[in-house]
Amino acid sequence: MNTQNAPQNEEEKEIELKDLKPGDILIFDGETDDLISRLIMAFTNSRVTHGAIFMQNGENAALADAGQDGINMHLVTSTPNARGVHVRRITKKGGFGNDSDKIVAPVTDIAYDYVKQGLVYPYSNLVLLAMILIYKDVSHVSLKQAAIIKLLKLAAAELKTLIDEKYHDGKHTMVCSSYVYQCYLDASKNNPDLKIDIKNGDVDANLRAGKRTATLLDLYAEHAAEYNFNKTFTAENDEPVTESAQEVLEDLVDEKNEDHVYLLKSNFLSNAIEDFLKSLLKASGIVVDSIKDLIENAKKQQAMFVTPHDLYCHTTNTVSVGKVPLDRHSEKYNP
Repeated sequence: MNTQNAPQNEEEKEIELKDLKPGDILIFDGETDDLISRLIMAFTNSRVTHGAIFMQNGENAALADAGQDGINMHLVTSTPNARGVHVRRITKKGGFGNDSDKIVAPVTDIAYDYVKQGLVYPYSNLVLLAMILIYKDVSHVSLKQAAIIKLLKLAAAELKTLIDEKYHDGKHTMVCSSYVYQCYLDASKNNPDLKIDIKNGDVDANLRAGKRTATLLDLYAEHAAEYNFNKTFTAENDEPVTESAQEVLEDLVDEKNEDHVYLLKSNFLSNAIEDFLKSLLKASGIVVDSIKDLIENAKKQQAMFVTPHDLYCHTTNTVSVGKVPLDRHSEKYNP
């Protein structure tokens, strides 16, 4: 697996927990003993898999993140063998000066507001994997198209459960790294310097500049254009997924099997992409009534989709503070 060792050729120094400031962006190294973590690293060509916002230091040092139990705060401690965490801090040309803590304070206020909403069901890592496949260029990874289709089906089914059982109930649900980005984006409405700039993250700008990407969304859009956006790709004799999520994930990137097919247009693949995108948009409160509308809204969502690797390597207005080993306590913390 080819992973990047450091963003933008920066050297990361070892730091201590006491060196962190509220608002710092935390990017966690992946866990090699976890299959989904390994796949996220492979898909994003990185070594990181989780993002969070540092909320407070001192006796009760804590972070906020979107984890398996929702968007919550958790206490953190530092021990030598803890998970490695890369710390980045937003800045601007010339820095923020002596008022930096005050300037960044709205970010942690917004992060805490999301915590207080009590969102009990964020997007899972399974949905995160599907979003990476849909929105990011993963042509560097050898993939099996049949497994891609199954993963998209499983992720769509999970989103439909979220919608049908009203887990989110109109609340803003998101993946971990998009939560970090969203908090800064919300704060930037009053201070534009607080918007995290992602290199190549503005899809509309890329399209205007004529830049080409190689994502499943691009493939689906091209396939739909061949039918003048008038065809819904309902696959005949489309059988349900009988394998477990674990079995599908293990089959997704199978280096021992040389029979790989990537980005091959088919009704089966387009159907799976379409169904997932409709479910993803509906979970975000967006209902579309045409294929062209689906694609346009999906691209808007793409511009907002941020991975942990984006936070680690693709931001243009953050600086590396260093790397610290952190233990994220599993219990929710209510200050």
